[in-house]
Amino acid sequence: MDEIWIQVLIFLLGLAIGSFLNVCIYRIPRSDLSIYSPRRSFCPECNQSIKWYDNIPLLSYLLLRGKCRHCKAKISVIYPIVEFTTALLFLVMYYQFDMTLEYLHALIFVSVLIPIFVIDAQHLIIPNSISLTGLALGLGIVGVIAYQGKDIDYLKWRLIGFLAGGLGLWLIALIGSAIMRKKAMGMGDVKLMAIIGLFLGAFPALPMVIALSAFSGAVIGTLLIATGRKNRQSPIPYGPFLAGAAVVVLLWGDPLWEKYLQLAGWN
Repeated sequence: MDEIWIQVLIFLLGLAIGSFLNVCIYRIPRSDLSIYSPRRSFCPECNQSIKWYDNIPLLSYLLLRGKCRHCKAKISVIYPIVEFTTALLFLVMYYQFDMTLEYLHALIFVSVLIPIFVIDAQHLIIPNSISLTGLALGLGIVGVIAYQGKDIDYLKWRLIGFLAGGLGLWLIALIGSAIMRKKAMGMGDVKLMAIIGLFLGAFPALPMVIALSAFSGAVIGTLLIATGRKNRQSPIPYGPFLAGAAVVVLLWGDPLWEKYLQLAGWN
């Protein structure tokens, strides 16, 4: 198959997975819904079932001009953003990893991080169902890669990353809560960091994720407060910053670390 068609198929796969992730993002935080029931997607405003031709990832949103065919209610722009972002990341990761087990590893990781990013940003929660699914999938793909490469060190460092990520952020949360005399972050963030450690390993990935997420969180938080969209007492979810930093480290961690060592004079 020609390379261009492989890339087209990967992009289409990303759109399809992104569409499924949208289902998870909308339904998982709502106790009266599940990702299996109702079987067909529906408009949250008029509850009309959505026909297949109005549910084509990205394309249907554009053709409908972002409105429900039945009630003309606006369709959240989050839907096409998630679909396009998933497809774009699938393509970028293909360029990075080619058709390898590491590529499958990256696809699974990003597919877990995207719903966590959006749900935490919207609802200030990281559902256990996603965390446990990410943990199970992570253990599975890490085990397969270690077995296929007969690399016990790979498995060891991923498990160390899992423990270091979870315990490390838990200690940071405890210290932060003691200093601020209020809850610094939730256990969902701790579980997310454990998953990140499992997928990326302990070092240098975890310090980079912590540094990038803390920096981006501080910048975005300051901007939100300065523009009046948040005040100093408003809760700001940390999960999106952890997830975003993890994607950056997944794709560009090695060159970023090399650049840091050069700037620090250690390389």
